[in-house]
Amino acid sequence: MADVQIRTFRNFDPPELVRLWNSAYQSRGVAAPITADIFDSTVLAHLYFDPAGLIVAELEEHLVGFVHVGFCVNATHTDLDQTQAVICAIVVDPQHQHEDIGTKLLEAARDYARKSGAEILFAGPSPGRDPFYGGIYGGSRPSGFLHSQPSLNGFFSQNGFEEFERHGIFQKDLQNSREPINFRLSTIRRKTDLRLIEDEQAHKWWWNVRRSRFDMLRFELLPKNQLEPVVAAISVYGLDFYIASWNHRAVGMLDLQVLEEYRRKGYGQALLIEVGRRLKDEMITLLEVHAPLENEAMVKLIEGAGFTQIDTGLVYRQKL
Repeated sequence: MADVQIRTFRNFDPPELVRLWNSAYQSRGVAAPITADIFDSTVLAHLYFDPAGLIVAELEEHLVGFVHVGFCVNATHTDLDQTQAVICAIVVDPQHQHEDIGTKLLEAARDYARKSGAEILFAGPSPGRDPFYGGIYGGSRPSGFLHSQPSLNGFFSQNGFEEFERHGIFQKDLQNSREPINFRLSTIRRKTDLRLIEDEQAHKWWWNVRRSRFDMLRFELLPKNQLEPVVAAISVYGLDFYIASWNHRAVGMLDLQVLEEYRRKGYGQALLIEVGRRLKDEMITLLEVHAPLENEAMVKLIEGAGFTQIDTGLVYRQKL
């Protein structure tokens, strides 16, 4: 067998990259099949895309794997932080696994990160470290590499990475779930209204480069008199690229916020329940929301609104 060649991205690679994605990158949190247009809009079209960071393994003129390295956002969300790199995806053709292709790609990823000035290399895209693949990996948002993706289980630990974060992936089947009923939630529902607005954050560079291509909406929970400020809010968008693999009209939920003085009083839970009711009327059948598992209060809130954890995302880290 000829030697596998490791090289950087070329303009004629997208059809082979999409073929690999659809055939080799398999788990419940991977949107597949996707088209070259979808891959272009969620990966290649980003203004900071660097061909040198998308590294492929080639065997006899066919791609048998690829790894993609990007960079995290800076503290002010105004530019990339070149000192912190992240492996956003690593794919190996199932017919060529156990041939050290993944290890070779990982070493090439480390070299690229070092040469670009990175001091830390993360593995698994997650909030603030997700420059690519939003909308086609992870579900409502990238939250590390998924536990349901068996090809990656143990791979990073075996290659010198340490586990850094765990994120819970929670879903709610709107067709078959029953809403919790209690006095506190009933009181909140009588005292508040749900308002739907366009989620536009044009002044935020990081939001624009990753999410402006999606139709984002924001639900706000506010007092009926509207004299007080919004007490809780959450953004939503359609997970249209997952329809084929999930067989659901699903909506992803992002950026849940509750005013400090209203926390642990049921307002966040009430918001999730009311948003679910509204979306069910629009023929949405599935909701998904993510939360860091270390945030016990958030996890309790989500589960109290009728969501069930169905997967775990793991983020790894290594000093360069």
